Amino acid sequence: LDRPGRAGTPAIAGASAAPTDLLLVTPAPSGTPEFSLPPVVAPSPSEAATGVPSEGIRAKRIRIERLAIDLPIVEGDGIDAPLGKAAHYPGTAWPGGGSNIYIYGHARKGMFLSLWEAKVGDEVIFLLVDGTERTYVVTEVLPRVPWNAVHYIEPTPTEQLTLQTSTSYGPTAPRFIVIALPKS
Repeated sequence: LDRPGRAGTPAIAGASAAPTDLLLVTPAPSGTPEFSLPPVVAPSPSEAATGVPSEGIRAKRIRIERLAIDLPIVEGDGIDAPLGKAAHYPGTAWPGGGSNIYIYGHARKGMFLSLWEAKVGDEVIFLLVDGTERTYVVTEVLPRVPWNAVHYIEPTPTEQLTLQTSTSYGPTAPRFIVIALPKS
């Protein structure tokens, strides 16, 4: 979920959209694992022009009314979380893409700190670039996920939303993860 020694509240490191890509972990002289990230692929010209990748429709805003979360969404780098925004993990799906949509942000007031108060049944709303909305319903709240549990970033066989924030400043502190499914 982070590179040891890095500041910030980054998302899971080393995951990618392609199931054949592997997270490379090598021991460092200090005994702390070092991670190699796969390259982040730039959007195709048609995707850049339309904002519609083959993995669904881009979301430009995330709202969780009960938790007072209302943030713009930007394409993240998979390492650092931007201030005042939620980040989409590169290579994961977008709403309508039929797989795992991974959004991460800092546990700060006005950002994802109130995610710690999430409950099963909470609604997460995405405002999409095409002007429509998609609603997801929280089905799982996982308050202490190990920092290196990279399987949460992997593609899923059906559409789901994974939200992630930190539980402390330490780079290997557990992560707080919320899973939501499309509202039927």
